Amino acid sequence: MREQISLFILICCSLFALNLQAQIPPIVPPVIDPGQVDPGGNGNGGTIEAPKVDPKASEMNAEEQKVKEQIEEERKEQRKKEEEKDILARKRQEELPEPKIWGQQFFRDQSIKLFDRSKNQRAIESYRVASGDEIKVTVWGAVDFSKSVSVNDNGYIDLSIPDLLVPRLYIKGMQFKDVRDAIYQRLSRHMNMKGSNYDVQLNYSRSITVNITGEVFSPGSYTIPATNTAFNALVASGGPSQISSVRRIKVISSDHPTRQLDVYKFASNPNVSEEFFLDNNDYIFVPLAEKVVEVRGSVKRPFYYELLEGEQLLEALAFAGGVKADAYLRNIQIKRYANDEERIIDVNLAQIIANEENFPLMNGDIIELSPISEAYSNYVTVEGAVKLLGEYELGAETRILEVLQKSGIMLSAVKEKIYVRRLRPDFSIEYIDVSIDSILAGQEEANIALRALDKIEVKFKSEFVDEYQVQIYGAVRKSGAYAHSDSLTLADLLYLANGIEKEAANSILEISRLVPQADGSSKVELMSYDINEDLEVVGAEDLTLEPRDQIFVRLAKNYKLPKNVSIQGEIAYPGAYTLQDNGERIADLLARAGGTTPLAFLEGARLIRQGEGFVVLDLKDVVKNPDSRFNYILRPGDQLSIPVVKDLVAIAGRINHPEVKNKSEIAEIELKLKLLKTENKIEREEIQAEEAISRKIKPDRINVPFHKGKRANYYLKEYAGGIDRANGGRKRLVYVRYPSGAVKKTRNYFFFKCYPKVTKGAMVYVDTKTKTDKQNIPKKKRQPIEWNRIIQNGVAITSSTLTLLLAIRALNN
Repeated sequence: MREQISLFILICCSLFALNLQAQIPPIVPPVIDPGQVDPGGNGNGGTIEAPKVDPKASEMNAEEQKVKEQIEEERKEQRKKEEEKDILARKRQEELPEPKIWGQQFFRDQSIKLFDRSKNQRAIESYRVASGDEIKVTVWGAVDFSKSVSVNDNGYIDLSIPDLLVPRLYIKGMQFKDVRDAIYQRLSRHMNMKGSNYDVQLNYSRSITVNITGEVFSPGSYTIPATNTAFNALVASGGPSQISSVRRIKVISSDHPTRQLDVYKFASNPNVSEEFFLDNNDYIFVPLAEKVVEVRGSVKRPFYYELLEGEQLLEALAFAGGVKADAYLRNIQIKRYANDEERIIDVNLAQIIANEENFPLMNGDIIELSPISEAYSNYVTVEGAVKLLGEYELGAETRILEVLQKSGIMLSAVKEKIYVRRLRPDFSIEYIDVSIDSILAGQEEANIALRALDKIEVKFKSEFVDEYQVQIYGAVRKSGAYAHSDSLTLADLLYLANGIEKEAANSILEISRLVPQADGSSKVELMSYDINEDLEVVGAEDLTLEPRDQIFVRLAKNYKLPKNVSIQGEIAYPGAYTLQDNGERIADLLARAGGTTPLAFLEGARLIRQGEGFVVLDLKDVVKNPDSRFNYILRPGDQLSIPVVKDLVAIAGRINHPEVKNKSEIAEIELKLKLLKTENKIEREEIQAEEAISRKIKPDRINVPFHKGKRANYYLKEYAGGIDRANGGRKRLVYVRYPSGAVKKTRNYFFFKCYPKVTKGAMVYVDTKTKTDKQNIPKKKRQPIEWNRIIQNGVAITSSTLTLLLAIRALNN
């Protein structure tokens, strides 16, 4: 009664205060004209003075900004730690071995995750609230209410606010969905909830300690948020090990009876996990697996499965996802180890399913289902001149007319005779000829019954007609092969070839015809006809062509297509030029192109001939002497290029200049590193060959000024620092490559060396000495001199000689 009186007085005071506030007129600030004189007389000319900034307020704003920045830094640090923690957790999960029993993978492939944050966790409907949880209640709309409340040790929450007294509410042990309804009912008694939005969230989840023991990878005690179920908690320990059970996991609690966690039930119904919320100091015990069988072959999910007491063959197949459509059910095999031996048991699964029976299994059994090996045979095949090719179902009394009606016969089919190709019992082939016309005429004996694997072949009429071609070549607009007809004339063929080209005027048309002989051989007969100025074939207007005729339309005798050459670079009129005759030379082309420009570098001119490649050319000699040996006769496709004048000389190869030497050493190091990464000898040899070719084509070089009359050795001593002998460079291997493409080598004259002369644009190149691998050449062993044998042989030869002389003298006497 006292509480009701206090509430009535409070409401009356509130209404009185609202009425009093409505009677007080609002304070309107004075409107100041910008042109008005400052009422304060401060001499600002009627302008309003800017408000003064309070130094203390500025310090407070700076302090608040500093606090905000500090909070943001702490959040970033927290996020960083959480990301590192997630990375470590993922790495640990990846290091775990592959699952041995189906169900273990849920704890290793991140299918189930551990909630490791107490704040901002959304509680599911079945979450049981307990002491330490913090709940946030928000009402908005017609009524504004917001408060975060904690469940105290006695299980109560207090929803009162300064202006609203709400009796405490007991919610310990209630599911979260019931907590939401209870809070709504309690607030509805003390405020108008109609027309308002209402929300209840778990703001903070209490932390609990869970003890995980048994066959897990990391047993121990773990402190986790209470929003985790036993499934989530097992993830913290790495989950069940390779030999552990996934169906007889025990959850032991002092406040609840012992519960048995079955992962297979969770796989078929994830809501099962809601029954396994944990309390502080609960135990999770993972025992060894007792009865494990393997399912192989034609099932949807072959693997190892754990069975509970009373679960047998049909349950194991159900866990494996069921059998596939191609599984052979009349005989599945079970391999079993019993009495120190391995046995094979044949089981008729189809009969077990039909009789609603089951087959008992033992630990270690291997169930293997084979696919149906024999392909279907209740079909016939139709090929050839039908509208729908392919296979058709074969029934008990299927006849050929029924199948042909399904496939549809084309108008171009041969209906007088079709063949049925049949496989006999001894696997020999039999051909049965059938007349479609006879079948349609009603002759029953013609409409034969079909057998499995029969193949019906319907022929096209065109397959019995010989197809020949004639061919036309030469000066026609569309040469090629054309189908022959007994009515095809030469005029028809020329029309099909889009007519004769103008280049064939006043030439001839030749026909090559194959004529059969009486003895079965054949010979070629040639016929020739003139083509007049009007591109008409004289005397062959009505000539009928024979199969395999070949027609050649020749070009006019003196008609020649234009042939071009190209000249580019420092020339007055560069571009393509048509050769006037077969004897036109390079000097003639230069004259036609207006001659060279003042910047032309004649020594560096290059000639590329189509099909032959680079041609050595000294254009300077050609300009001076038209009878020069370099004044070649031009050929179609020749490309002549004249570069801009060059006044430098390049030096490359094995020289001691730091720029070239350093690049060469770096290239050697890179090559060695590249060779180390190779896997076989062939790949190494390919890389070495490519590197050698690259160095020859584009060697590292330095460019120096030209000195008139100086030879190659001068440039090497003056600019290159000499020859790099340590890396194989030699004086006798000094070359000069001239801009024209010519190459000259150092020559030896007794004890003197004559180095080549150097011109502008040339390159002085020092080649590398080829190293011979002498280590692999076996040395001949020097045999010791056998003096005794030499003396014996000498005495024997002397004795023989003296005996022969004595015999000759005796004969003479």
